[in-house]
Amino acid sequence: MKCYNKTSIIKRTKSILRDNEGTSLLLVAVIAILIITGVVILRVTTTSLWASADKQQYQDKAYVMASSMGESLDKLIVDDRQIDLSKIAALSDPSDRVIVNDSLPDGSSIVADVKKSGDSYIVTVKATLNNNFEYVYTAVYTGSGTSYMRQ
Repeated sequence: MKCYNKTSIIKRTKSILRDNEGTSLLLVAVIAILIITGVVILRVTTTSLWASADKQQYQDKAYVMASSMGESLDKLIVDDRQIDLSKIAALSDPSDRVIVNDSLPDGSSIVADVKKSGDSYIVTVKATLNNNFEYVYTAVYTGSGTSYMRQ
């Protein structure tokens, strides 16, 4: 093999490829494998990022549904005094203790119910999207009649 005094990697590569014909085929194969591997890695990464973003979007929607319904109920219970928790919690059938039970056209649902625990009332709002993503909003109230205070 000839001895070259070249320092550039490109010049060394050119000289190797000129001298050895089989090496050029091997080099092209290695470069092709690297390119294909890079494309596959990028594809897998972007797919997983999109799936994660979709999941986060559904979780955020469930959170917004439950928290906005919970805040609306809080306003009706504490500020407007339109809901008497003691009467609702005293009902014997658990299905009668449901304040809100709505199903939306996209398969989402939101359910709010009341349970008595000692001297307090627990209002639970559960939002479900696509039967997979769920958020539960819980508020605890004390009081009686139409006068309640949130803890």
